[in-house]
Formats: sequence, C-alpha cells, structure tokens
Amino acid sequence: MKTPEYVTPTTLREALELLSGAGGGEAVVWAGGTGLGPLLRRGLASPAVLLGLEKVGELGGVQPADGGLRLGATVRLRDLQRSPVVAARVPALADAAGRVGNVRVRSLATLGGHLCHADPAQDLPPVLVALGARVCLVSLRGTRVLPLEEFFVGPLQTVLSPEELLTEVWVPGESASRNTVYARFAPRSPEDYPTVGVAVSVRLDPDGVCQEARVAVGGAGPTVLRITAAEQALVGGVLAGQRIRDAAREVEAAVDPWDDSRGSAEYKRAMARVWTERVLQKLADEV
Repeated sequence: MKTPEYVTPTTLREALELLSGAGGGEAVVWAGGTGLGPLLRRGLASPAVLLGLEKVGELGGVQPADGGLRLGATVRLRDLQRSPVVAARVPALADAAGRVGNVRVRSLATLGGHLCHADPAQDLPPVLVALGARVCLVSLRGTRVLPLEEFFVGPLQTVLSPEELLTEVWVPGESASRNTVYARFAPRSPEDYPTVGVAVSVRLDPDGVCQEARVAVGGAGPTVLRITAAEQALVGGVLAGQRIRDAAREVEAAVDPWDDSRGSAEYKRAMARVWTERVLQKLADEV
C-alpha cells in the first residue's frame, strides 16, 4: 500500500481548498486518528492524502454561546471531559466524554472525528442528540447546519460530502435547563463500545410533570436512534411507574439491532428497554 502524503493546513480556508482540489475522495481528514488509524492499518482505507487538522486553530475551543455551547471539531474528548464550562452547562456530556475508551484514546480522539467515524455504538451521539445538538458543515460552496440525528445515515456513513468539513457542534441554550442522563451497558469492559447506550433529556415543571423529552439510543440500530414514540409517552405526566415502563417499551419496539459479538438482536432490544428504564428512574430520583 502506498503511504499517503500528510499535509497540515493552518487555516480553515486552506483546508477547504485542499479538500476541494483533491476531489474524488482522494483526501481523507485526519484529526486524532483513533477511528481512521485502524482502518488504514487494515487496508480498509487508502487515501492519497491525509489532511491533518491539528494546526487549524479555528476548529478548536469550547465556548459559551447563547446560553449553550460552541464545541470546535478538533476539541479532544479529554478536554471535553475536563472542561468546567461543559461540566457547568451540560454535565451529562462531560460525563459521557469521560467514558469513551480509556485516557489514551480520549487524549487523542477529537469530537469531530468521533462523530464523523459514525460507529452506531459510540457514546457521544446519543447524548448530543438528546441535547438537541446541531452540526455545522462547511465547504467552499457554503455552510449548512443540521440536527445531529440527520448527520448519520448508516454504519460509518454520514451526509458529509468529500469537500466538506464538520467544523463545530452547537449545543442549544435550553439544554442547560433540562435534566439529562446517559447510561451505557458494556459488560465486557468499560473501555469497550457499549452494547447499548441510552440518553434522555427532559424538561420538568415545578410539580415534576414532563413538559418536553428527547430520547436517543446508540448501539441498537444502523445509526443513533431518536425514539419519538418514547418521548410522547413521557410528556404530560410525572416520571414514574407505568409511564416509565411504557416509554421503555416504545424504545424496545423502535430499535433495530443486529446479532454481533456484543449480543443477539433480541438481547439488545431487551437491554435497550432495561437501560431506558434505569435512565428514566434516575431522572425521576433527581427531581
């Protein structure tokens, strides 16, 4: 296999020009390399050019924005985990970032790379979908902003074109006023991808009645799944008893897993229900 050329632009404009000039998928973006590296070693990717983003300062940083957060694509997951701004506004996101792999992985992996790798069992997509996050995709032709759940189209597949870069993730301000919990089931090792991961974000009134809910599940379908039927089952009542069980059954009915080394499809459906119940019960206990 021919060794790809490694280039390091210093501005976003330069990076986009290099992507546009490569065309035909010959250039592949390199951020932390925790997802792409194994694909290169196995010969599953063979680009002519690796476009390293480590010198593009515009793509970094964690910043408050309109009550929410602006997260640069090249922010390391370790920095996301330890950011006081993230911990203060959306602690569930900091917690989830701290569960990815191990400290070596988190110190290399970037937020943008994590999302663009698009493994359906990743930890951060369910949390970000539950928070209502959007992604900013930029090319020389312009910019488009999408809800994160529309970014993924299949295992290791996104809507990103060969000439586009994911530049930042926006977490809306209202997420800071909601209660959000993420739980993952990884029976083999805490460093492994979870068999299922469930994130729920709710807005409750002073009496504990659910006014708004967002439910997202990873590892149980071709992409992270937002389960609107479960959300509808939660809205309008207190998080308790039958309402929790009904929402969890909606999750079990909606997920679309397959058999693999982490379990059978039937097992994963059951685990999606069980862990949804646990997340909802934790939210109920926090009221």
